[in-house]
Amino acid sequence: MTKFTVALFATAAAATMLAVPLSSQEIVVSARSDQAFVQDVSKDLNSQLRRMRIDDRWTPSGIVKVRFQAGPDGRPVAMETYESSGSKRLDRRVQDAVGRIDSLLPLPASAGRDPIIQANVIVAAGRRSRESLERELAESEARRLASNDPAERAVLALNMAPSPSS
Repeated sequence: MTKFTVALFATAAAATMLAVPLSSQEIVVSARSDQAFVQDVSKDLNSQLRRMRIDDRWTPSGIVKVRFQAGPDGRPVAMETYESSGSKRLDRRVQDAVGRIDSLLPLPASAGRDPIIQANVIVAAGRRSRESLERELAESEARRLASNDPAERAVLALNMAPSPSS
């Protein structure tokens, strides 16, 4: 078969597929596994958190919990600070970083329809502070998951302590 014939055949095959209007074609988007979702979104969020600008004279520390849903473009919508670190400035910086995530779609199959996603972000000045905040967050998440509130148990939680910049 000559190159021209192969190209003509490929063009004819593509034209046949496009003969059916796109609106009548089924478009299937496969859901990610829970593990792939957490890995992808955590990597994206970590990257956004590392871009946070923190003044050398300011040593923020705390846990910020931001809740949101996935918009049609894979970015967070309906964001709110669910639990504050106690510092409005830190809360705002974390919420800005969360707002730049663009890897939320496709959602994992287990997520259900329009799930609430919660980013639990730890910001700590040192190892001891980080370890203490990690224990506090683990206890808080254990209490949330043990609650009898089915809405709380359905929340997809991402626990983050940004990796130090290298």
